[in-house]
Amino acid sequence: MRLLPALALSAAALLMGGCGRTETPVAAVPAATTPAADPVATVLAASQRFGQLRSFHAVMKMQGPRALEAQMDYVAPDRYRLITDDGPQTIIGGTFFLQRAGEVRQIPVPEGMLAQWRSPLPDDLEPAQLTVRDLGEDRAGGQRAHKYEVRHATAAPDGLLYWVNAQGLPVQIERKGETNGQPFRITVTYSRFDDASLRIDVP
Repeated sequence: MRLLPALALSAAALLMGGCGRTETPVAAVPAATTPAADPVATVLAASQRFGQLRSFHAVMKMQGPRALEAQMDYVAPDRYRLITDDGPQTIIGGTFFLQRAGEVRQIPVPEGMLAQWRSPLPDDLEPAQLTVRDLGEDRAGGQRAHKYEVRHATAAPDGLLYWVNAQGLPVQIERKGETNGQPFRITVTYSRFDDASLRIDVP
């Protein structure tokens, strides 16, 4: 069954993320090319703004003991398309449409898994639970962005690297760590924010 590799890759790529979607109005954040007066507020606002997007595209890469790469499209409120070496797979609501050998099987998705893909940081994080270090201007996803080192209790021990663009949205997140004593790096790059041309149909 190819369901597990596809889901495992996407879940692993978003280990740096939280879960849930927030509808809380988000205040404007500083432009990416200007140092933020409050880096914690900037990163939290970027994560909240991301959770309100109607669509996006993500490229996920894992480097380490095993190299993996996948892409994901999201269309609100509950449609996902995973693209791996095995081809595209679709998730709508709580159903995974597994496509294999010309057939489509419908398989329930574990409860709570999809929520992790909608918010780069846990949506219940309080500012006091977050430590953010401003690393200055950088480039990510082919555009200018501001780079931050982000640490919180549920993140990896080394924290996350978090790039926020001039529109106040996260365009790249990177996590480094170890598994079985071997180093790995996971990078997720986001694009096509609120792109109305993104469609995900039932297979």
